Amino acid sequence: MVRVNPFLIDKLKSYGAFDITACYNCGNCTAICPLSPVDGEGYEFPRIIIRYAILGLEDKLVSAPQLWQCYYCGECTNSCPRDADPGGFMMAARRYAIAEFSWGKIGRIFQSVIGNIVALLIITFFFLYGIYIYHGPMTLLNVSDIHSAILSFIPKELIHTAGLYLGLFVLISAILNLSIMYSSVKSNLRKSESILGFSQRLWIWIKSLVKTFINETLLQLRYLKCENRNRYYAHLSIFWGFVLDFLSTGLVYSIDLGIVVVSIAFMRFIARIIGIIGGLLILYGSIYFIWKRVAKNEEFAEYSHISDWIFIGLVFLTGLSGLLLTSLMYAYDFVAFKSASMVYWAYVLFAFHLTVVFDLIVIAPFSKFSHAGYRPFILWIVDATNEIQKRVIELKMQEQLVKH
Repeated sequence: MVRVNPFLIDKLKSYGAFDITACYNCGNCTAICPLSPVDGEGYEFPRIIIRYAILGLEDKLVSAPQLWQCYYCGECTNSCPRDADPGGFMMAARRYAIAEFSWGKIGRIFQSVIGNIVALLIITFFFLYGIYIYHGPMTLLNVSDIHSAILSFIPKELIHTAGLYLGLFVLISAILNLSIMYSSVKSNLRKSESILGFSQRLWIWIKSLVKTFINETLLQLRYLKCENRNRYYAHLSIFWGFVLDFLSTGLVYSIDLGIVVVSIAFMRFIARIIGIIGGLLILYGSIYFIWKRVAKNEEFAEYSHISDWIFIGLVFLTGLSGLLLTSLMYAYDFVAFKSASMVYWAYVLFAFHLTVVFDLIVIAPFSKFSHAGYRPFILWIVDATNEIQKRVIELKMQEQLVKH
C-alpha cells in the first residue's frame, strides 16, 4: 500500500518550495535539463519528483535518487511556461530529504528560522564557555613568538582533543545518516537478477566508487553540463578550499603529536601556505554565492532559504577569519614594533575562527554541507546498480546467442 500525505505540498513550501501545483505536467523541465538522462537510464527529473509531490507520495519523493542528481542550474525554472520554479522545488525537496535522513530528525531544527538561530546560539555558547573554562594565560607584552602565545591562550591539546571528538561525532552522524538514506533509496534503485558472482559484483562496486570519487567528488564533472561555468568554479573552490584546510590542519596535528620530526619549522610553513591557499579558495567561492544571492540575478539565487544563508555565511566567516589571523601573525613576525593590541586581536581572531569552524562542523551532517556526502554516495549507488544491470543483460544476451 502506498502512503499518501495530502499535506506534502504545504510541508515542502516551508522548506522553500513555490506552489508547485502551478505545474501541469508538460515535461518541458525534464526535456531541457542538461543533467536529466536522455539515454534511457530511467532517472529523469524534475518532472517525476514534482508528480510525487502533487500526488502526496512522500516516501517516493524522499527516496528518489533524482533529488541528488540535480545541481540546480536553473534552466528548468527559466524555461517553465507556468513559472512553477521546478529548480527551486528540487532544492526544497533536498532540504526536506536532508531533514528526514538525519538521525533523530535533528535536521528539521536547521530548516527553520527559529530553530537555526537558537541551535547556533546554543552551540556557540557551549564552545565559548569551553574556551572560558579551559583557556590559558593571555600574554600581551613581550611576546616573541605569537604562534606559541596563541596556543598558550587556547592550548593545542584542547584543540586537538575537541577536534577528535568533533570529528568522531561527524563521522558517526554521517554513517547513521547515510544508512538511513540507503534504506530509503534502495527501494527506488534498479533491481537485477543475482547471476553475477560475488567477486564480479564487488569489482563493479569498487570501480564505480573510484570513478564516482574522481568524477563527482574531486572534479564534480556533472556540474560542467550546466551552462554557468562560474558557478561550477565557485562550487569547486569551496570544496577544494576545505580539502586544503583539512590537509593543513592534519599536518599541524601531526607535527604537534611528534609524527613529523624533520624540518618542523619548514613543515609548519608549508602547512600555513596550504591553509592560506585553502582560505583564499573558500573566500572566493563564498563571496561569489553571497553576491549572487544578494544580486538575485540568476535563477538559483532568486530565493534563499535561511539554511542557505547560515551555511554560506559560516563558510565565508571561516575563510575570512582564518586569512585575517594568518595575515596578522605574519605581520607581527615582520614588523619592528610589536604592539600589545596586535597580540590581543590575534587572540580574538583565533577564538572567533575556532568558534565559526566549530559551528560549521557541528551542523554539517544536518545542513546543506551534507550535500558533499549525500550526492556522491547516491551517484555511486546508482552508477554501480546500473552497471550491474547492464552486465546482467549482456550475460543474458550471450546466453541467448549460445542457445540459438
